[in-house]
Amino acid sequence: MLQKVILPIFSFFVLLSVASLILNAPLLIAYVKSDSMSPELNKNDLVFINIFDRNFEVGDVVVFNSNGEWICHRIVKESAEGYITKGDNNIATDQFAGKEIVTREKIVGKILSFNGDSIKVPLGSGIEVVEGTFTKNKLLMFFLLSFSGLLLIGKGERKKKGRKYLKIKATTLFVVSSLLILTMFSLANVVAFEKRTISYGTTSAGGLREDWVFPGEIFSRQVEFENKGSYPYYYRISPESQNLKLESTGFILYPREKKILEVEVHAPKDTNLHTEKISVEKYIPILPTEIIDAFSVHPYLPILVMDFELALMLFAIYFLGNFESEVIKIRKRWKT
Repeated sequence: MLQKVILPIFSFFVLLSVASLILNAPLLIAYVKSDSMSPELNKNDLVFINIFDRNFEVGDVVVFNSNGEWICHRIVKESAEGYITKGDNNIATDQFAGKEIVTREKIVGKILSFNGDSIKVPLGSGIEVVEGTFTKNKLLMFFLLSFSGLLLIGKGERKKKGRKYLKIKATTLFVVSSLLILTMFSLANVVAFEKRTISYGTTSAGGLREDWVFPGEIFSRQVEFENKGSYPYYYRISPESQNLKLESTGFILYPREKKILEVEVHAPKDTNLHTEKISVEKYIPILPTEIIDAFSVHPYLPILVMDFELALMLFAIYFLGNFESEVIKIRKRWKT
């Protein structure tokens, strides 16, 4: 009974450590390292990160990367370049202190909240020792977690005095590996979502500056896309404003490939500052792009469909491979 309870916990932390190691980012859970967000969040509070909601707004507490450092602060303003952030307990914004504007790509997720209050668990100073050990030995800790999980799912069978065999079912290894593949595939898609902005001002002095146009003027802007990843992505581009018209709404970019998209902007007839948004959804194209488009009524739906396709492929491999009767035995020696 205890084995059935502990095994899922170990599996969860193994998957989480792998994802964190590959992406080099805090995933799902983290702890606060300073009092800059006090009293909302205090030092050594455990927080939960929603990495799937990519709609960031003013007031959200987000986790983002700034010059290699992970920071948990609140969005206080949105600009054309990105977001202005500030710790609730700090006098000035992060950008006033010299940090760069926070772009969408640098945000790993927002802190889970309930009724406007961040969900947190006070842990105390002991977590700093644990986290420091894990950070310095991340690979070692991952393998220790994996090996501990194997010990849980294995069954010791006495063969000779001084010897035992750890028996691990191939079925169990296959299931754990399949879950890891599905998790990493989903994350590779979700974390790639982003938004692009086009900012301009409508004024009677249109043309005096590049970003000044006349009210009601129709002009064009170029938006560059580059696939900096290690695998191809299908880009689905959709304007969030009726003022934008795109020459293309979908294309595939291979690693290190670039594309410049021409965007036609229909400026409003009033005089004001405007920021138009373009939603960019990226999918690893294991399905025909037509099918991805058909299921894009919600941005996460194509990912679920592709997860289902991967699951079917893995199930077929499992069925054809006849793993049910396979057992991996690891011989161990110790004194009894």
